[in-house]
Amino acid sequence: MRMMRTRTFLVVSAIATGLLLPLFTAGCAGDQKLTQKEQATKQWNGTRAAVMLSLAQDQYQNGNFDKCRKTLTDAERTDPTNAKVRVLSAKLAIEQGQLEMAEKELAIARECDPADAVAEYLSGVVCQRWQKPERAYEFYSQAAEKAPNELPYVLARAEMLVQMDRTSEALALLQEKVVFFEHSAAIRDATGQLLVQEGRYADAVEMLRQASILASTDEQVREHLAMAQYFNKQYREASDNFARLLKDTKNQKRYDLYLAQGECQLALGKCSEARGSFELASRLSPSSIQAWTGTAKAALQGNDTRRADLALKRAVALDGNSAETQLLLGYLRLKENKLKEALAAFHRASQLDSQDTVSLCMIGYVLEKNGQGVKAMEYYGRALKLKPNDEMAKQLMASTND
Repeated sequence: MRMMRTRTFLVVSAIATGLLLPLFTAGCAGDQKLTQKEQATKQWNGTRAAVMLSLAQDQYQNGNFDKCRKTLTDAERTDPTNAKVRVLSAKLAIEQGQLEMAEKELAIARECDPADAVAEYLSGVVCQRWQKPERAYEFYSQAAEKAPNELPYVLARAEMLVQMDRTSEALALLQEKVVFFEHSAAIRDATGQLLVQEGRYADAVEMLRQASILASTDEQVREHLAMAQYFNKQYREASDNFARLLKDTKNQKRYDLYLAQGECQLALGKCSEARGSFELASRLSPSSIQAWTGTAKAALQGNDTRRADLALKRAVALDGNSAETQLLLGYLRLKENKLKEALAAFHRASQLDSQDTVSLCMIGYVLEKNGQGVKAMEYYGRALKLKPNDEMAKQLMASTND
């Protein structure tokens, strides 16, 4: 899944650390009784600072960071209480990795203009970069309360909840806001990805389908939709989307997309096409065990035992302690009627994954073929104890009793 963007920030309370300058405190606390001349000077300085802010914004947008910093420094001297100047100064500091400076500027900005949601949001960004998700979440929440129409603030809150292992809360937050942001593909994409994490694949497909309609040219959204369709066993729809993604030249070195396409093709019974996808994946990533086991599965489905054997040798060489590899090796030896070797492979697979009922069933099946029905029943029973509704175990148990 593409994950959401990384944002960063560390906030140190200026009040708590005693860093507020007397000048700042006086200015942000509200005007004292000023003479007419002092009021005129203050207004003039505010106007000058606003002009310099506009210039600094242009310099920031154009990447002229050194000039931007100089302009902002002059603006702050002219009007130390201008919150927008402080916020832009913080943005520049974040851009340049100067987080302590950014934190100080944002503390002043928040004090001078408590209603400024941007200052709250950027404070969250700094806290996130400092790996303080709880504090970042607080700032993002405050930003979202002050500017409820700003989607990035909502998404940032959800991101922090996920980071704090509060995925269900993040999902509830996004689902609550989906209707409000009725034309947003981004919130539907984020919601769909969380639904996938929760194993709610059908709901994820519907949400990501909506996102794909709203952002028909966004390939990241299409990829998320394809994966959700695959998990939901909508193999044909998923395969069509993967095929479309793989037509794009920038995706043609994505071995993971070829792996996913191969799995879909295999599920659709297109073993020859699946083998081609897995072989492409293995060429792009020779160290991928999934590519070699996928090739073996496709070859086995197509009764090409020689190719399956070659692929599994590569997989075993990469990781002989893979339960899936040993399971496939057992299938291959069983297909070759090498029962002793098949039994050894299935036993090894079961040792590597003690919760796998398939390997237990296959051990029983080989034992039964060897005329050891009683021992076979023992393994079917063990599988059913792990998974009482296991269809394979129930069918094999029933056939043995017959």
